[in-house]
Amino acid sequence: MARSNFFPPQLITFYRELAKMVVPEDKWRVEEEKLKAWKGEKPLVKEAPPEIDPEFFLAFTVEVFDLLRKHLPELGPGLEQVRANLPENPEEVKRLAQALCQRDPIAITWLKDPAGVPPDVFGFAFSHVTRLLLAAYTRKARGLVDFSSWEKGECPVCEAKPLLARLKRTGERFLYCGVCSMEWRFVRVTCPFCGNDSAGELGFWEGAEGYRADVCYRCRAYLKTVDERKRPEEGADLFWEDIRTVALDFAMLGKGFQNKSFIAS
Repeated sequence: MARSNFFPPQLITFYRELAKMVVPEDKWRVEEEKLKAWKGEKPLVKEAPPEIDPEFFLAFTVEVFDLLRKHLPELGPGLEQVRANLPENPEEVKRLAQALCQRDPIAITWLKDPAGVPPDVFGFAFSHVTRLLLAAYTRKARGLVDFSSWEKGECPVCEAKPLLARLKRTGERFLYCGVCSMEWRFVRVTCPFCGNDSAGELGFWEGAEGYRADVCYRCRAYLKTVDERKRPEEGADLFWEDIRTVALDFAMLGKGFQNKSFIAS
């Protein structure tokens, strides 16, 4: 199941270096009262968006871009186009940062010349910037917010679809968001993508080392799952588990199932 045969080694090195980058607590803020008052009607980041220091955001973005260029030099020209079009006005920078954190599809319009920027490079590059920013936001939120009332398959923080799942030794299932690193409890016998709860239309494909893929025969989705009941240790980092299990992705795609975490909501 090792992903090393499939995943570009330079990208693995990039992720390892990216994981060392820190988002200081004094460079962003959120109204804690809004976090505490959350009732689960909308994703948290839309009700209580983070306000990120514009100077830090620009410097942090450039640092991530430089790291990407180091390990994926073929992205260099596109990254330069994005960098050259970053807004300079602090208020516009704040709006860009907030739109990215809220996964607003028109975030690119806050650039100076959106038409002159490759949308795919914009999306790929900023996905790494916002993942770190939102991970910091999620860590803070989990200490202040009661997420127990959230029963949806989408992430309660940013509304993204789940990337992986974790089956705890208690039998509880937790979904994992690859956008903001949130984990939330979700009913076992239900597809998080289409809501199908018919046991006869749900199943799983067993893999090695405690990995499996839960599948829905109605919407043809699969969700990679780490079954901690079959592993010696608990608390695996699901970001890296995703990287280790790309062979399972290929296997499920070959069986006609879809990874719906990559399909826009």
